[in-house]
Amino acid sequence: MNPTITLKPISDLLSETFFVPSYQRGFRWTRRQVTDLLDDVWEFQSKADTQDRASFYCLQPVVVKRRDDGRWELVDGQQRVTTIYLLLTYLQTLVEAMGKSRFSLAFETRSTTSGAFLQKIDKSQRHDNIDNHHICAAYEAMEEWFGARDGSHKFKFVQCLLNDDEVGRNVKVIWYELPDAEDPIEAFTRLNVGKIPLTNAELIRALFLRSGNFSPGVLTLQQLKIAGEWDGIEKALQADSLWYFLHRGLDSPASRIEYLFQLIARESDVFHLTDDPYSTFHFYAAKMDAPAATAEAEWLKVKQYFMSLEEWFNDRVLYHLVGYLIHEGDSLPAIRTIGQSVAKSAFQRILKQRLFKRVIGGSLEALSDDAAVRDAVTAFVSDLEYGEDAAAIQSVLLLFNIATLLQNASSNARFPFDSYKRAQWDIEHVRSVASGKPLRHDARRQWLEHSRDYLRETHENDDLCRKADAMLSADDLDGAQFDQLYHDFLKYFGEADDADTDNSLANLALLDAGTNRSYRNAVFPLKRRQIIGLDRVGTFVPLCTKNVFLKCYSRNIHHMLSWQKDDRKDYLDAIISMLSDFFAGAKGGTT
Repeated sequence: MNPTITLKPISDLLSETFFVPSYQRGFRWTRRQVTDLLDDVWEFQSKADTQDRASFYCLQPVVVKRRDDGRWELVDGQQRVTTIYLLLTYLQTLVEAMGKSRFSLAFETRSTTSGAFLQKIDKSQRHDNIDNHHICAAYEAMEEWFGARDGSHKFKFVQCLLNDDEVGRNVKVIWYELPDAEDPIEAFTRLNVGKIPLTNAELIRALFLRSGNFSPGVLTLQQLKIAGEWDGIEKALQADSLWYFLHRGLDSPASRIEYLFQLIARESDVFHLTDDPYSTFHFYAAKMDAPAATAEAEWLKVKQYFMSLEEWFNDRVLYHLVGYLIHEGDSLPAIRTIGQSVAKSAFQRILKQRLFKRVIGGSLEALSDDAAVRDAVTAFVSDLEYGEDAAAIQSVLLLFNIATLLQNASSNARFPFDSYKRAQWDIEHVRSVASGKPLRHDARRQWLEHSRDYLRETHENDDLCRKADAMLSADDLDGAQFDQLYHDFLKYFGEADDADTDNSLANLALLDAGTNRSYRNAVFPLKRRQIIGLDRVGTFVPLCTKNVFLKCYSRNIHHMLSWQKDDRKDYLDAIISMLSDFFAGAKGGTT
């Protein structure tokens, strides 16, 4: 009762009859769509002589169901099938010269209109109905396309279009046959309401579960076993903690198991990544059609691949190292290659070396001792500047958080890649800087309101509050008066000395974009209060960002509500020490 799926050359369809049911709309492909198809097939044909005989150009899926009268009900792909029919009509003389003929199209409700018109195109009837109009437009697009080329191109095109698999280098469709129990109208609705296409995951699942893969005695049992394990893997990948560890979170497929098949395919020497959205399916279709292939053996490879990834996820150190590298752009296949045939301790060391090269730059293995590691880390982070080094700063701050968590080997705490990747993050000054003074009217109003409200809630400096009230009431936020009041606020909070502010890493932290853009360049105590408030209600705040505003890195705390030069020095020293210790034990060889 499972769907049948295969790759069928157009030549295999020529003896079939397709039934277009009443729930299908009329032909609506545009001239551009027809031309694009012709261009794609011709581009493939032009390169075919340099390709393997088994190569082919693949059309997207044609979904069908066998009717009691032996015809195929077209559930999805009617537009493509009709266009191929039109093409065979236009090229009919050459098609017949090859000893072939068109397949048949039958219509449930348009047999006397579209059905008859497709048998014999009469352009004088193009205005009789909308279907005739689109059919004529598509036919004319074919005439113009071939008319602009040498006559010999028609023969080459027909050969490519209708070659069987023995000749090869041909055109195929993904043939998806619905099981007897599936209602075709429900399938049509799912595929066409909102234009939801079949996914690689759906197509590959059908490949694994097709009845021909199993001997009759174990058919149902093995199908149920694979289907159950498939659903188990999909359920595991639906857990965001695992998914965002493995995936950068961009362009996530609807069925997350599809990513697993993509990874496996890309590790193969025979897989070639193309723009074809069904390239992963093509890879598995070829594997499953190989003489020695079995569904059980191929599915075992999928399970083992997933189990290896799950093992990394469950190992706290590998979780952080692999998760960080994936976030920074490394591919899982590349990381898996590193981990093959080495012990876990060596794998961890090699990952740290790779991480050092990506973040700090240079070869960790080439450094002579721990002091040289610290010197390299110090030189790199000390040169980072807000603005021009934004990407590097964010990478360093993220690594600082991860290294801090890994420092305590007895802890079970993990960095939540899911929370981090689902949010947007900014690099924010811990202490405000002069260049960040608000300039727009609305930004000045927001800054002044936040600062005044903080003073009022903490019962501090009524005089400043009254001045802020007066300026906000008068709506006079421009010019020298605002500049003076802005300076007075900064002076009160100990941030008026511009010489003490800087754009270095020592004055930067990660903040979620929402908080940062609401409190951009706010004074330190106001930011501190906001961070503590977010943490109190369970909103994710990176550990090291929280530590900064709690002044956990400051050796001597003179005032909790300001961020001074000594605080910044201690913070930068903490970053250097943490990263130096993190890399110090990984200088050994790579085997």
